[in-house]
Amino acid sequence: MTFEHIGLYARDPIALVEWYCTALGFTVVRRLERGDRPPVFFLRTDSGAQLEVLPTDRPPLARDLDSPGFSHLGLLVEDFAAFEQRLKAHNVKLWGVRTTSHGWKIGYFNDPEGNVLEIIQR
Repeated sequence: MTFEHIGLYARDPIALVEWYCTALGFTVVRRLERGDRPPVFFLRTDSGAQLEVLPTDRPPLARDLDSPGFSHLGLLVEDFAAFEQRLKAHNVKLWGVRTTSHGWKIGYFNDPEGNVLEIIQR
């Protein structure tokens, strides 16, 4: 079995897809047109991991990082400081930055829809 993708609902999927591509370097690999409804997008990272972005009109749920269910999307980076600068260039602020007892450097940030992402340098 292979982990194929994770789906993410967005109130403005087109803007969110653009943000993931420009701020994080994802690439659109598929755009599924659906007539008069907003399209569904599949994005891919350099490692092959995929993110499906689907439209919704529903308001976001109030969630904390430790709420049951989906918590965050983790991104492994080679150079934490360089990636932090990339995020700053897109007006994204890291929070919860620390070095773990295993020596991993981690930090969290939010995408424009409020979803939590984590960067990790091991």
